[in-house]
Amino acid sequence: MTRDISFNTGFDGFDDYREVPRSNGGVANRTIHLFFETRNSAPDTFTVRMHGDAVPYDGNGEWRGTMRRKPSEIAAAVQTALSCWFDGVVRYRIPETRNSYYYESLPVESFGAATAQELLRPVGLKLAKAGHKLLQFLFTEGDDGLKRLWESLKGALRQGEQIITVHSADVFIPWGMLYLPPDPATKLNGKDAKWEPGGFLGYTHLIEHSTGHAEGYHHVINEDGDALRSGLHFDTRIQKPGETPAIIDTVQGLMERHSDVALRTSKDEVEEAFCDPGVNEHVLLFAAHGSALTFDANGPVEARVVLSDDEPIRSSDFEYWRSERSERMASPLCFMMVCAGGRATPALHEGLGLALLNLGVGCLVGPQIDIPRKFASDYACRFFEEFFRPGTRVAPIARKLARHYLDEQATPLGLAFTLLRGLDNHIAADPAEAAPAEAVAATQAVPEKAGNL
Repeated sequence: MTRDISFNTGFDGFDDYREVPRSNGGVANRTIHLFFETRNSAPDTFTVRMHGDAVPYDGNGEWRGTMRRKPSEIAAAVQTALSCWFDGVVRYRIPETRNSYYYESLPVESFGAATAQELLRPVGLKLAKAGHKLLQFLFTEGDDGLKRLWESLKGALRQGEQIITVHSADVFIPWGMLYLPPDPATKLNGKDAKWEPGGFLGYTHLIEHSTGHAEGYHHVINEDGDALRSGLHFDTRIQKPGETPAIIDTVQGLMERHSDVALRTSKDEVEEAFCDPGVNEHVLLFAAHGSALTFDANGPVEARVVLSDDEPIRSSDFEYWRSERSERMASPLCFMMVCAGGRATPALHEGLGLALLNLGVGCLVGPQIDIPRKFASDYACRFFEEFFRPGTRVAPIARKLARHYLDEQATPLGLAFTLLRGLDNHIAADPAEAAPAEAVAATQAVPEKAGNL
């Protein structure tokens, strides 16, 4: 019988949540588990279940309901929300930016805090409306059980920070980009309506998406104590000659300071490494142009990422390499400096996320939309400066960065990065040396001229 131990989540990066008894130490106590499951008897509906400390069982039946939304309807609603971000943020221009896009750089650094915060107000309102619309869409078409669950979920989200795992292999939502007004009396319909940063779920809560059990998965990286190894997969052309800061060089230099680096710039090099079960790296980083599912004159074009050799690496390539490798990777963290690199759907060809998880990636961090090159580089550097501190969890880093960019740089783009797993994933700390650390509070590719990945 395993002895319960006291696990203080505040010790390893989950703020000041209370101590809870755990029978498997080293993981965070989720306050909300949210499940979306298909129903064989009714393929156009989903069973939604919920449990956790924030939604305690009250003796009156479990939190469970039926969501009457077709998968195609959910996909269309998600795409509408992502298009709002693409048009309203990625492609946003003001006269002062002339031929460039406003959010390509950090607004406060470029225009000053007063101007940047003033311009953020209407942009943020559009995004809050889009996020609230998608959240309402998911939970307001169903039976009485779903209505009851929705009311309980809203109450829990409004009562304070939650630690949330969403479980589904069928429903993939950009959870951090969703919005719930902190005050239930708030209406977002007027052009001068007020929105608050804390209404965005990725700003207030720690959220991961789990696709289910994965044999051989480990949330602790480098438990064996070996030197950290990173695989860098770059399209070096995204760095322009003489560009300051040097987008690729800056990221590569940081990775080399913290780990042994293998640099790959062609599809052949990636294939050789990914098919070799003897190659097991702790961190995989892609910095390149890419996209989720697109369409051309011949029909659908599957999700892809392109390195320096111009040979697309498609989602089906990752699946093929998985079969050739014959064993899963050892649960590395994969960071995508790639447009739509965090996208996942039940259909493998539509995003890169699920194919990478199937290959054995333990945690995937990436954006749901197109991301400007300069922002992606800045985000990656800030992310890894935190992540390479042993014991620092991924989810608090992502939340800390979302808050940093919104509060201090007046850009919402930090909210676009989502996690496939990540609440528990961290580099192992040496128990003999570790001291209690401070909690970490934490489409289509656009034309090259837009400076996106």
